[in-house]
Amino acid sequence: MKTKITFLGALVFTVMLSGCGDAELEKRVANLERRINQLENGNVVRNTATPTPTSSNAVESNLTAAASFKWESTVHNFGTIKQGEIVNYTFKFTNNGTEDLQIQSTSASCGCTVPQHTKQPIPPGGQGEIVVRFDSKGKSGQQSPVITVVANTNPKQTRLSLRGFVQVNAAPQP
Repeated sequence: MKTKITFLGALVFTVMLSGCGDAELEKRVANLERRINQLENGNVVRNTATPTPTSSNAVESNLTAAASFKWESTVHNFGTIKQGEIVNYTFKFTNNGTEDLQIQSTSASCGCTVPQHTKQPIPPGGQGEIVVRFDSKGKSGQQSPVITVVANTNPKQTRLSLRGFVQVNAAPQP
């Protein structure tokens, strides 16, 4: 731990001597100080890859998973629907991290639910969505399919949930 902090201190000093503009230099120093504080507090996921000494960004990217989801909601209750109805819902998110967020895959716990996700990388501050289609054909009673999202975040997997009740159509009376 001390060697990483010492290494980062030396890196800060090197960056200061590199001749960057004052605003850029202050930004880099502040970012490195934030990373040092995170290391000292133990809340950083460390990558085992060895950073290249020629790039201060390489050191920063190896210290933490810097892409992060901020969801509007991770659970949607679609209420009561009739058997055979289809429900669509869009889970919306913002990348509140410092690096591009890339969704690698989305999957559902049941074949009745089909997720589709934003394919392109989401830049910091950018927004994306996962559109989910639930088909209640052949379903009845309480339903709670789960959608698993795998991305370059920490943790790598996020679970989204649909909730609702499928009402069986009453048989016609003679």
